[in-house]
Amino acid sequence: MNWTLKKALLLLVLSSLVFAEAGLLAEFGPYQWRHGIHQQSERVFPSKRYDPHPDMDWEFESMFRQDPWSRAAYYAVLGFLAFVDLYLITKVWRSLVHTRPSSRTHRNPDYS
Repeated sequence: MNWTLKKALLLLVLSSLVFAEAGLLAEFGPYQWRHGIHQQSERVFPSKRYDPHPDMDWEFESMFRQDPWSRAAYYAVLGFLAFVDLYLITKVWRSLVHTRPSSRTHRNPDYS
């Protein structure tokens, strides 16, 4: 594979993984913070309004307040997904750093 194409694909994968990690970590915040982040993101990336249930987030929050074990399970799944995503980010970052041009296209003057 061409070196520049491989580097571009790795950068694309890295940026999408970082974006996914930010979304996962935002879910660990309190309900008011998540709601505020969503409202601010709608200003930057407006989307067509679709409300299958207008207060779905609040219903989840009220369920979590009534049953703390469901919140613990939710955070455990989120934590696992965030850890796996962070692991993938480090793997892609390492492969991006160690990606070098092939020896046919790049000559090292020390070994001529």
